Amino acid sequence: MKQIHWSGILSAALIIFVAASCGTNNSKSGKGIIDVESAVGKGSVVNLSEIASDIKYVRLETNAESVIGNVWNVKLSKGKIYVSDNKYTISIFSEDGKFIKKFSRVGRGPEEYVDISTFQVNDTDGGIEIMDRSGRIIRYDSDGNFIEVIDKVYQKARSQSFVKISDFIVSGWYQTSRLEGQMEFKYGVTAYVDSLNILSEKITTSLSSMKMQQVNGGMAVYMRIDPPYLIKHKDEVKFMMAECDTIFGIDSKGQISDKYVLGYGKYHSPKDMDYDTHTNNESNFVSLSTAFSETDRFLLLIFNLRAMAPEPIERTSKGLDGKENITKNTNVYAIFDKKKGNLTFLNQPEKGTMGFKEDIKGGFPFWPRFTGNNGELINFRNAIDIIIEAEKNPENKFAVELASKLTENDNPVIIIVTPK
Repeated sequence: MKQIHWSGILSAALIIFVAASCGTNNSKSGKGIIDVESAVGKGSVVNLSEIASDIKYVRLETNAESVIGNVWNVKLSKGKIYVSDNKYTISIFSEDGKFIKKFSRVGRGPEEYVDISTFQVNDTDGGIEIMDRSGRIIRYDSDGNFIEVIDKVYQKARSQSFVKISDFIVSGWYQTSRLEGQMEFKYGVTAYVDSLNILSEKITTSLSSMKMQQVNGGMAVYMRIDPPYLIKHKDEVKFMMAECDTIFGIDSKGQISDKYVLGYGKYHSPKDMDYDTHTNNESNFVSLSTAFSETDRFLLLIFNLRAMAPEPIERTSKGLDGKENITKNTNVYAIFDKKKGNLTFLNQPEKGTMGFKEDIKGGFPFWPRFTGNNGELINFRNAIDIIIEAEKNPENKFAVELASKLTENDNPVIIIVTPK
């Protein structure tokens, strides 16, 4: 979920969220039920070895040419690691961390991009496909030579993500408009060859939850924006949409169907929700983050359990008005066993840290942020964070040994997990 803050003098009423209808018109046969209600209050610590066969910690080579900025995305394709950063550069390393080259075509020319929203790597030829924040997809070959630009389907939409499957593209987007003083959000996922050849799409429309607050003589607006989240697993794309109780699938022919339905039962969210209701972590309802991962056996999900969270994590931050706020993170990770049909919430393996207990090599609790082209689960840790962790926990031999090979200015360590 993106939470947008706008400052300035604004005159708009509080906008109430209206839940969107989620299901497709397809048959419900084969649809799985994820029983959230029965799983609440029954969490446990889950070992990484229950879902994975191996984990690797890859120290990326650091020199004057290979230094990476703040990591935005990581891809793994054919034994190469691709890392994009806040400089809109993609750095390429071997799977053992040796620097290969950097890729950057930043500019305003017809064959260049201004920024990077996300990118994909073609397993077949090593080509790189970049979606910039305007929603265009720019294709380059493995040597960085320009191939083509694929324009977005809807010019007024803000494209956020895309994946390639078969011979077509699946793109997630959203569009905003004002209707009689209210902000309407249209969320969409479209499977298309080009703007003239749309295979299928799923669109929901809602009024966004919004809050307005006086700050330093002006008005701050807090708004929720939940772009659809796409993942590719084997020959199928899956996605979620904001406030939907459904996980959708797109097959190799571009057809959309319902794959899983979330059974919240008594923990279902209210039909009409303003901003304060949604962000109130003392409430007794559960919602699902649109970010998730998938392996052959499991779905890896993130729920906000609010008042039912067994181990909320408190954080102190400063608001726009400069005052310190204490907030509770009541998100809880969960795994759904697709074979057995069981949902399990993950208790924290270490106090204040969420994820799987890393029992394969004795490393840090793990939860994926990215997925490799062959289904690998990926995350990273900055070198300075590993060094600090080792200093805080000298009994953790793994952290101490890894930290001894790093300096605080080194590139991040990429963590790659091979699912069972």
